[in-house]
Amino acid sequence: MSLSLKEFKERFVNDLLEIHWRHWPAAGVSSHVQSEGYWTVDLEAMIVSTLAVGLHDSRILSASLEWLISNGQWVNLSRLKRIVKVFLEKSTVVNGPVLTPGVFNLMTDTHNKFAQKTIFSKGSDTPDPERVSVKEYEEIFSAFQIKGVVTEPKVQQPPLLQLLLRSVFGVDARVEVLIYLLLNPGGNSNSIAREVFYDQKNVYRILGRWKKAGVVTKVAGKKIGDYYLERESEWLNLLGLKEKPGYLNWVRTFLVLDQLAKALSTSPWSDDEYLLSSLFRDLLPEVRLIGKPLKVQVPEPDSYPGARYLEPFGRAVLDILGGLKGDNIRR
Repeated sequence: MSLSLKEFKERFVNDLLEIHWRHWPAAGVSSHVQSEGYWTVDLEAMIVSTLAVGLHDSRILSASLEWLISNGQWVNLSRLKRIVKVFLEKSTVVNGPVLTPGVFNLMTDTHNKFAQKTIFSKGSDTPDPERVSVKEYEEIFSAFQIKGVVTEPKVQQPPLLQLLLRSVFGVDARVEVLIYLLLNPGGNSNSIAREVFYDQKNVYRILGRWKKAGVVTKVAGKKIGDYYLERESEWLNLLGLKEKPGYLNWVRTFLVLDQLAKALSTSPWSDDEYLLSSLFRDLLPEVRLIGKPLKVQVPEPDSYPGARYLEPFGRAVLDILGGLKGDNIRR
């Protein structure tokens, strides 16, 4: 059975929202959706992506803001701002950013009105070129009320490894560096800093201290050198993990998916199969990176000229979303 553009858009948006709805309950938001049980939750990436797709479901946008008001102490503000900056960068694929400054400022201003402790500095008055979308966000945030749908996160569960470690180390870059080394086969300060969205010098200092303490081993013979975590099994036991949770770079994953979501709801791509297929070709390398750990193969476009690439690429994307929301996890 063929996959129409209308069907693809509906299924894509529903699945993308379900992924967000799975992650927020793991962090303490009440929901009828099953809580994420496999993938590690990246709090800052989730906050920014929820803001980017919030017009598709104002309920999850409001729930995420209520969580932030109640549990803002868990958020690493410097890392959040680094990730926001990535989402504010102009995309050559969709001719604009996934998120605009005015939307982030609206969220922070609304947070500061309700929170007992202000964690955000006053937003800038930078003119926002996308006033239409900002206006829609203004309507949502102006109607925001605390509904009591948030509890304190129960950090003793594998998907909340980030928050568990923050309860041990504090809200500190060491947390993301340790998660990366625990769930990946090592890396140097440059590669790890790019992956976890921290300053390279900070990561370098962390790895240097850990090397002296015997927490990591530096492999010689490389120009920069790779660091590997020592006594991995002991770390897993200490953290109460019987097995490793699934790891993804959620910042890059959400960024690509949110670009697709924007294109599917924005002219000229939203109703033009040919232009949308061209956009799919541009996003092919990034989508393949997401599909690789899920064992989802994205087909080559050469066999599908013009608008014919819509269906095979669309089916691969839906398979990826299925893996991200737990439909076909290969553990």
